[in-house]
Amino acid sequence: MNQLKLYIFTVSIFFASITLAAGDDIHLNNLNYCNVSKIEMNDYEPLKFESTNNLLKRTGQKEIYCGEKIIVHGRVLDQNCVPISDAKVYAWQANCSGKYTYQPLKTLVDKKLIDLDTGTSFTGNGIATTNNKGEFHFVTVYPPAMHGITSHVNIRVEHSRIGSLQTNLKLKGKKVSNPRNNPELNSISGIAADNEISIYDFKVVLPGTSLKSY
Repeated sequence: MNQLKLYIFTVSIFFASITLAAGDDIHLNNLNYCNVSKIEMNDYEPLKFESTNNLLKRTGQKEIYCGEKIIVHGRVLDQNCVPISDAKVYAWQANCSGKYTYQPLKTLVDKKLIDLDTGTSFTGNGIATTNNKGEFHFVTVYPPAMHGITSHVNIRVEHSRIGSLQTNLKLKGKKVSNPRNNPELNSISGIAADNEISIYDFKVVLPGTSLKSY
């Protein structure tokens, strides 16, 4: 009799575990949801992007810039909050004086905002690729408010399967107070702290999903 009770108890636990697992699957695929980042357009996208994620200089140059040096860090996710790897992140912004230091793609722009000869190494644009955690970062300077928008960095994210999205990363309120205590910033927190560089952290969500739903 005791053996029968033990058998029934074991079978009950087995089916309970199956039910729980199924519930977990439903939760992960149907209930996890990240709001898609708001589309924000900017007409001063570069005609040609620099191939580095350091907006302070071209590869091989010495850094000569004005303003506060910062690191802009982010993660690219899909609508199910799943990190997206191998996404291209294109960034561009104005320098500390509110000037774009490169040739824009569009011609119908305010020419007064373009300055190709600032005497600095600041390029104002670059490219990063997300890692397996969906992370990217750019080294840049804190820009002034532009076009009626608080200080920001413009980005366009492109992924071969999910598509693209253009938005801006508004810096106000996004400064990380204790980067060493944030495990998501392990790759850059030490360097930032040692050099007294502030980190601004963001989440960018693309429309669509990178994994199949079950």
